[in-house]
Amino acid sequence: MPMPGEAARDLYGRLRSFLPGVALDVGCGVGSVAAGLGGPLVLLDAVDLRGPLASDFPFVLGDACALPFASASVGGVHLARVLHHVSDWRLALSEARRVVRPGGAVAVTLGGRMFASALAPLRDAVFEEGQRLGIAGAHHVHGPTGYEDVDSVLGAGEVVEVAFPQFDTPRQVAVDAAGHPYAWLPGQDLSPLQAVAERLLAEWEADPDEPVEHERVISYRVYARGND
Repeated sequence: MPMPGEAARDLYGRLRSFLPGVALDVGCGVGSVAAGLGGPLVLLDAVDLRGPLASDFPFVLGDACALPFASASVGGVHLARVLHHVSDWRLALSEARRVVRPGGAVAVTLGGRMFASALAPLRDAVFEEGQRLGIAGAHHVHGPTGYEDVDSVLGAGEVVEVAFPQFDTPRQVAVDAAGHPYAWLPGQDLSPLQAVAERLLAEWEADPDEPVEHERVISYRVYARGND
């Protein structure tokens, strides 16, 4: 569910101002953020999942915990919803700081609630039922539990965020929670969650196909690299 164009231009424009010169997008995935950040930009991931939006950017196969770049060699590092996927998130943050030259920065987002207010209980219920069935969620298994943990490695960060209205139906929320590939640990059978989603929607008090307006906030912390 992409950001509206104006919100995306605002957020990525502000982020890019902290990442001078060539920046590194670690854990780029399909490359959806790359187009927003713009070049010069190098994409890195453990596997190549790039889609059409990322085709114009150079790509490197690599490990976030052992970046194949020299120290102080890039203007900035971008890490979006990556740290709970790596084996050692503290090491990944240290590596990001290592490769950034003085005057650059490390930009981190941990993600967070995509569906707020009235829709949050429905999404939470899917995860609670999944845990009860023995299906493990991905968040915070390996990653930091909040930005305070990131601060403990990189120091105090500057908040950069954007808020915008979003419309989603309860059905979209439940189905997304039940099948989102990044929401659950890999290698598990997620098929029981579809029945969970349908049951919860049947119990939902409102029309499951009626869009609900809510505010979505995308928040980053930006950690400037000094001369230390």
